[in-house]
Amino acid sequence: MTGAKRPVAVLLVEDDLDDAELLLRELTRGGYQPSHVRVDTREALTAALRERTFDIAISDWSMPTFSALDAIAVLHGHDSDLPCIIVSGTITDEMAVDALRAGARDFVLKDSLARLLPAIDRELREAAIRRERNRIHEQLVISDRMASVGLLAAGVAHEINNPLAAVLSNLDLASDELANGTSGPGSFANGSSPAIAAPALVEEIADARVAARRIRDIVRDLKMFSRASDDSAGPTDVHRVLDSTLRMASNETRHRARVLRRFNPVPLVDANESKLGQVFLNLIVNAAQSIPEGHVQHNEIAITTASTSDRRVVVELRDTGSGISPDVMHQLFTPFFTTKPSGVGTGLGLSICHRIVTSMGGEITVDSKLGHGTTFRVHLRAATRQAATTVPDGAIEAPTRRARILIVDDERLVANAYARAMRHAHDVTVAYGGSEALDLLHAGQRFDAILCDLMMPDMTGMDLYYAIIETVPEQVDAFIFMSGGAFTPKAREFLDVVKAPRLDKPFNQSTLQALIRDRIR
Repeated sequence: MTGAKRPVAVLLVEDDLDDAELLLRELTRGGYQPSHVRVDTREALTAALRERTFDIAISDWSMPTFSALDAIAVLHGHDSDLPCIIVSGTITDEMAVDALRAGARDFVLKDSLARLLPAIDRELREAAIRRERNRIHEQLVISDRMASVGLLAAGVAHEINNPLAAVLSNLDLASDELANGTSGPGSFANGSSPAIAAPALVEEIADARVAARRIRDIVRDLKMFSRASDDSAGPTDVHRVLDSTLRMASNETRHRARVLRRFNPVPLVDANESKLGQVFLNLIVNAAQSIPEGHVQHNEIAITTASTSDRRVVVELRDTGSGISPDVMHQLFTPFFTTKPSGVGTGLGLSICHRIVTSMGGEITVDSKLGHGTTFRVHLRAATRQAATTVPDGAIEAPTRRARILIVDDERLVANAYARAMRHAHDVTVAYGGSEALDLLHAGQRFDAILCDLMMPDMTGMDLYYAIIETVPEQVDAFIFMSGGAFTPKAREFLDVVKAPRLDKPFNQSTLQALIRDRIR
C-alpha cells in the first residue's frame, strides 16, 4: 500500500512470539503502523491496561494459563468499549458462540488472515462512531443539567438572598452595638468595651452564623451540579444528594406540595454525585410541575429511601400530581419526547435520567395512574468501598504545639479572616499572593503548614508548588491547598496528580485544625 500508515495501538494477548510477529506484519502490510504490547497472563494484561490506552485487542483463543474468554472479562472490567478480535488456529460453532456472547467483536482463523484487516478497519471505525456518540451524549447531559440549573436560577437567588439579608442585618446591628456600647444588659455605659457575653450581641452573631451556613450549603449545591467535566464515580451518600437537590428545587416545590422525607439508613452507592443529582432534580421538578400551584396542603411529594436484600439502594419519588396516561407511558424515556408546552421542556430529561442510571449499573422504573399521581423508583448499586473520612463540624481540639503557618491568598479579606482565626493557637504569616510567599521562603523562612489558594492571578498555587519543588523541596509536604471551587482543566489535572490535602472554601475550623495537627505531630 502507498501513503502514510495509520498508527494503531494494539494489545496482543498471545503466548506464541511467531504468531504475534505474523499478526503485526499483517497489520503493517495492511497500511497500519502498529505499536503494541504483548501479554499472556491475567496479571500482565491488567498491568498493560493500567499503564496505557489501546485502540484494539487481538487475542489467541487458548494459552497455557489464560484464555480469550478470561481476557475479554478483564478487558470489559477495564473498558467495555475496547474492541477485541479473537484469532485462533481452530474454530467451532460452540467456540464462536461463546466468544460472541462474552463480548468478542469477531473471530478470525490464523490461516485466513485476509479477514483480519477488514475486521480491524470496521471495529476502529465503529469505535470512533461510538466515542463521538459517549461525547455527544455527554454534551447533552451537561446541557440538560445547566438548563435545569438555569430554570431554577430565580429560586436559587431567592434562597441565597434571604439568609444573606439576615447575615448583613445581624452583622450591621452587632457592629453598631459594639461601636456605641448598646449591646444590651452587661455592656459598659461609656461604650468603650461592650461585654463579650452580652445576650443581644451573642444572639445576633449566632443568627448570622446560621444564615451564613445556609448560604454555604447553597453554594455547595451549585458546585455539585456544575461539575461538568467530572465523570468520576465513587461512594456517594444519596441522602446528601437528595438534600442538595431539594434545596435547589425548593422554589418549584414550595408552592405546589409538601415535601416528605422518609430517609431510612442505607449504604453509600456507587455513583457520580453531580449526575445523580441531575437525575433527582429532573424527577423532583417533573413531580412539582405535575401539580397545580395553590393547593400545597392537599398535595405531597414523598421521597423514600430503603435498602434491599441484594445490596441495592432504592430511592422512591412519589407525587400526587396529574399522573401519566398509558399511551404516554411507553414513550416516557424516549429522547425529545415531551408533553410539556413549547419552551418549558426539551424532552431530554427522562431519557438522560435513564441513561445516567443505567450507566451506573442501576435501573429506573415508573408506576402511574392518570389523575392519581406517579411513582419513580431509582435502583442503585451499593458502593463496594468506603468514602474518604472527613472531619465533622464540632469542637476544635487543642493543637499539640504552636505551629508556624503561612497563609497564601490574594483575597485579603479571606487571608486576614483565616489568620485571625488561627493566631490564638499558632504563629501565622500572611502572603497576599504566590510571589510574596516565594520571596519569604527564599529569604529563609520555614513553615509547618502552607495554606495556599489554588487560583491566584500573579502566581497560581500550582506555580508556587512547582517553584518550591525546584528551590525549597523540603517545604512541599507542608502544602494544604484551598479552593473556591472554580477549576481550570489544568487545575483539575494538577489536583489529580498532586496528592496534597485540599480544603473547599468556606471550611470549618475543626477540619483545618485537624490537618494542621497532622502536619506537626
